[in-house]
Amino acid sequence: MSITKKSKVVIIVLISIIVIGILILLVNNLMQTPQNGKDLQKKMSMIEGQSKEFKKVNINTAGLETLVKLPGIGPVKAQAIIDYRENIGEFESINEITKVKGIGEATLVKIRPYLEIIGDSAEVKSSLSSEGEKAITSKININTASLNELTNLPGVGEKKAQAIINYREEVGDFKTKSEIKNVKGIGDSIYKKIKNKIDVK
Repeated sequence: MSITKKSKVVIIVLISIIVIGILILLVNNLMQTPQNGKDLQKKMSMIEGQSKEFKKVNINTAGLETLVKLPGIGPVKAQAIIDYRENIGEFESINEITKVKGIGEATLVKIRPYLEIIGDSAEVKSSLSSEGEKAITSKININTASLNELTNLPGVGEKKAQAIINYREEVGDFKTKSEIKNVKGIGDSIYKKIKNKIDVK
């Protein structure tokens, strides 16, 4: 069956429409790619801006109310961070937070931009009296140290410092440095941090 002249024209028109349609789609895709790149860059800038606006949290001093504002950290995990601090001592690195129950690598990735570590040593330099500064540079005699001096030890807050003093009053002077592990709340992990900073006389 031969194709009429009219049919040929119709076929050519249809093919032309299809080709034009394909070209339009290709052009649109090429134009959208840079736009998508701009959108992604805009979103990244927004995230970075939010990170800068959010004041960094010192995980060695932050309270429950502050910790729950971190992404992926609810009341349960926030309390777990505080419990870890009280039982183990200060965080020595941001990565150490993954040792807290319920906080894994995925959570760390979310909260890392908002965290910072400020230990006792940084605060001591700016706030302690000359007497306190001497106590840091020299070993602290745990048989005579005051509450303020004891709180300068890494991982020892006011609660543990008072427990050391109570132990002294109830049991007597410490005979050895390792005896401090008998004090409630001070275990091997804290002892490792303070053993080179304390003395018994």
